[in-house]
Amino acid sequence: MGKRKNFMRHNYQFVDNLLVNDATFIDYLERFKKVALSVFEWVNLPKSMNAMWLEKCLYYNGQASLLKDKRFGFINTNCCTNGDLNIYGLPVNLNCYSFGYDSNRKLYTGLIEGLTDAQKEQREFYECILVQNNWDRTPTAGSMELFALRLYEAERTADVNIKAQKTPVLLLVDETQRLTMENMYSQYDGNKPFIFGDKKNLNPDSLRSIKTEAPFIADKIIDYKKEIWNEALTFLGINNIMVDKKERLITDEANSNNELINLNLQSYLAPRQEACRQFNEKFGLTGTDKEISVRVRSDLHNIIKNAQSIVNDYKKLDDIDNQINTEGGVE
Repeated sequence: MGKRKNFMRHNYQFVDNLLVNDATFIDYLERFKKVALSVFEWVNLPKSMNAMWLEKCLYYNGQASLLKDKRFGFINTNCCTNGDLNIYGLPVNLNCYSFGYDSNRKLYTGLIEGLTDAQKEQREFYECILVQNNWDRTPTAGSMELFALRLYEAERTADVNIKAQKTPVLLLVDETQRLTMENMYSQYDGNKPFIFGDKKNLNPDSLRSIKTEAPFIADKIIDYKKEIWNEALTFLGINNIMVDKKERLITDEANSNNELINLNLQSYLAPRQEACRQFNEKFGLTGTDKEISVRVRSDLHNIIKNAQSIVNDYKKLDDIDNQINTEGGVE
C-alpha cells in the first residue's frame, strides 16, 4: 500500500510538471499572438467589416478575403483555395467562409474591359479580393509556436537550475533525539547567534547539507531568452534594439538590424496594401473619403524612431571614444 501511495504521489508531481510545461508554452504563445495581431492598423474599413477577425484569419490561415454580400454588405472572411490556379499561381476560385457563412467566389483580377455595366454590377457579388499574410500566404502562427517552444524550454531549464541551487539541511538522528534537533533547528532558523546542546547526546556529524553541485546558469538562460524574444520581434518586423550594459551597440550592426526588420515588415505590409488597392479599385473607392488602407501602428513607428535615436547616440559615444584615444581627453 505504501509503494502505491508513493507511486501516486510521484505520478501527481509528474502531471503537475506537465501542466506547468503546457501553461508556460501557452503563455509565451499568447504573448506572441497578441503582438503579431497588433502590428497593423486597418483604416476606414466599412462598419460591417472586422479588422481583428481579418488579422486572425491571416495569422492562422495565411490568407483571407474581402467581398460584398447581398445580405451583409461588405464583409471579410476566412478563405481557402477551391479549384485551379491561374498563370501566377493564385487561386481562380475561393471558398469564402466564416461562422454560419459559406460562399464560392471568383478571384478579382481587375480585368473588366469589354464588360457591360450589367456584367460589372453582377461581378460585384461573385468576386472577392484575396488578402495575403505574405506573398507565400503562409500563416504566422507556426513560426510563433516555434519561438514559444524555445522560450518554454529555456524557462523550464532556468526553473530546474534555480531549484538545483537549494541546499536543504539534512538532520540524521535517532527518533529519541528528534524533538531535541527540532528545537535546535528552530533556534537556527530564528537566527539565534548561539545554540547550546548536550555534547554527550548530540553528534555534530548528524548535521548535513545536501548540495547538488549544479552550476548557476539561470542568468545566462535569461540572456538567451532575450535573444529569442528579439529574434521573434525581428521576424514580425518590430524594432527591438536591446543595448547590453556590458557592450556598446555598433552603429553598423544597428543599421543592419534595422534593414532586416524593415524587410520583414514589408513582407507583411505590402500584400495587405495590395489587397486595399484592389478593394478600392473594384468598388470605386480610390481617391474618395471611403478609400481603405492599412498601416503600421503609430506606436511601432515611435519605436523605430527611438531606435534610430539610440543608434545616433551610440555613434556620438564612439566619436567621443576615438577623441579620447587620440587626444587623451575630451575638450
